[in-house]
Amino acid sequence: MNEQKITDATTAIAGAGLTGLMCALKIKLDNPSENIIVFEKASSAGGMYNSIEYDGGIIFDHGMHVVYESCNQEVDSLYRFVMPENDWNIYENNEKDIAGLFFNGKLQTYSHYIDLRSLPQQKKDEFLSSIINSASENSYNKGESALDFLYSQFGESLANQIHVPLLKQMYGYTADNLDAFMIKATALGRVILLDSEIIKNLMDSPAISSRIAFPDQLKLPIRRAQNQKALYPKKFGMKHFVERILQKLNSLGVQVLTSTTVEHTSLDNGHIDRLELRTKNDSVLSIDIKNIVWSAGMPGLAEFLKIDTTDLVFDRGPGVIYVNILLDQPPNMDRLYYFYCYDPNFSTFRVTNYSNYCPDAGSSGRYPICVEIWPSKVGLDKTQISKDQAIKLALQEIAIFGIVGDTHQVLFASAEKSAGDFPVLTKRNSANFQAIRRRIKNYGIKNLMNVGLMAENGLFFLPDVLNHAFSELESIQSVAHDSVKI
Repeated sequence: MNEQKITDATTAIAGAGLTGLMCALKIKLDNPSENIIVFEKASSAGGMYNSIEYDGGIIFDHGMHVVYESCNQEVDSLYRFVMPENDWNIYENNEKDIAGLFFNGKLQTYSHYIDLRSLPQQKKDEFLSSIINSASENSYNKGESALDFLYSQFGESLANQIHVPLLKQMYGYTADNLDAFMIKATALGRVILLDSEIIKNLMDSPAISSRIAFPDQLKLPIRRAQNQKALYPKKFGMKHFVERILQKLNSLGVQVLTSTTVEHTSLDNGHIDRLELRTKNDSVLSIDIKNIVWSAGMPGLAEFLKIDTTDLVFDRGPGVIYVNILLDQPPNMDRLYYFYCYDPNFSTFRVTNYSNYCPDAGSSGRYPICVEIWPSKVGLDKTQISKDQAIKLALQEIAIFGIVGDTHQVLFASAEKSAGDFPVLTKRNSANFQAIRRRIKNYGIKNLMNVGLMAENGLFFLPDVLNHAFSELESIQSVAHDSVKI
């Protein structure tokens, strides 16, 4: 067995997903003399932001992935540092995120919020009254559970009839057992109940506009405090952005090690002073540590620190299967980048049409779409459904959605089952994350920084994760003298 030693004080970054790679880039640019090593247990960098590659040059992303700006100049300038402006497709204002919804047997191409306008007038009046009462009575009492939030947002009448059964059939958990954050995670915080001209006159009221959505996303009056943009590489595949980051890091002298795990940790007086890593060639790399930035998830961090979490039982989310399909012509999705499916008896969670936000995706006359299916939505177990069954299920459902018809031909189809579960934040999972944070903090590691998904409550989307991470990294030079950031 080979053993190498690095005796220069090194900042080690655990996790080579987008958060870890962007953190490495920030640290190196802020401190060019800093010695940095990024290590990742997976065989490739980029995490879910990397692409899936098949024979014949066929590429798919892991569902819908674009880079949304953080509205933080320090974060967003790095995207242009990695790839110049003319290498990006850039979308802003109402074209930043064109999303739809399959609901009540129809594909909404105008909004991804639930449209209730087709209900009988008496029912619409009931729901409107429910919303107005909730807005006037407790607009700031959102509560901890999704049910608390929904009652505060819409009132009991609308929430119980529309959202409560929807959440149960999607996630398998009742609304009172889901964290309130799950309403934001799946865009359930508004409904469409009024036509454009009426709601346009009410948009100056935050209590109304935060509950009732404008019904046409591309005609939405622009009243935003910040102009957040969406970025996607001109060349199809998020892998091209990941590759550019890796090239930049390599040119700056940052090592990125994949297929690498922690073999041993040396701790002295609350300071991790050495790591031993087992690399993919089965050699051991011993590193003298200055700081550790952990971006690889809190359960992994607890395991790394040998913190006992056997008393914490996590609720599992729906198992995800990505069904990747090439069509001979564009799907019938109008301008939608993607749409969700909220109707029962469908396994589909989301369908993504890549060529609508990356024209290069369909430039060869082959049009890639991704159908993310959750077999549990229709009572199936992901582990017991074959790839062929998953493909058949996806093809059946997109035909029902009407996005493919008799004239479409399927040129290629494959299913990927290795993605794991959709991260559902139940109240129990939220409490477990909080417990892990406390235990890590009590461990008292002085040169450890915890960043990434759920490093703090509500850190779920990449812009929020990176804003938090970059804020924490501002203290990188003094972290050895401070308490651990949790």
